[in-house]
Amino acid sequence: MKKITQVTLILLFSLLTFGVQAQSKSKLEQDLEDLRNWMNRKATEGDSITRAEWPAVKEEFKVRSKNLEQGSNKLTDQSKQEYGELKNRYSQWEAQNEERQGQPLDRETAARWERNLTGTGNIRNLKAGQMRDTYIRFMDSVRAQRTNWSLRDWDYAEHVYLVLNDRRQQVLANMNNSDKIKVAALQVEFNTLRKSRDAKDMYNNMREQR
Repeated sequence: MKKITQVTLILLFSLLTFGVQAQSKSKLEQDLEDLRNWMNRKATEGDSITRAEWPAVKEEFKVRSKNLEQGSNKLTDQSKQEYGELKNRYSQWEAQNEERQGQPLDRETAARWERNLTGTGNIRNLKAGQMRDTYIRFMDSVRAQRTNWSLRDWDYAEHVYLVLNDRRQQVLANMNNSDKIKVAALQVEFNTLRKSRDAKDMYNNMREQR
């Protein structure tokens, strides 16, 4: 009887261990699928990843790949190969972005862009009551000029946008609700236009190839 009990315990322990390993392996395979889908989404965004967003993108890759890196020995050979390919693909993409994002903005050029897009060279001292009209002027300029902008031009436009946002945050408590809502809508529009740049480029490339 005692021997039967021991055998039963050994079997239960083996089944439990197998179940844990299977669950771990299943979780790793799911992590790999999630990483693959994330990489595909980022690939469609391409150069529309902004200077401000780039640090968060790098951190997200680290988080998504952490479990895979630690448990890679539990992956199947096929999954190991795919994970290696995804890491190489990301490394190439990161190098390209680091090269572009690492180029500092010229101070005089940045100041010129501030005046051009907002009508003022004094964004950092704007009053709460001036924010709405300044954002409107900014977005009117972006809509009118963006069709001819290069990636570098978008970097400068984003710089102006971030300076505006910093000043908005400083005076937010003194802005009325109507102005807050209007500015928020214009912020959404700017980000939408920035993200759509790649889609427009792909469309134009397709037309040129016909």
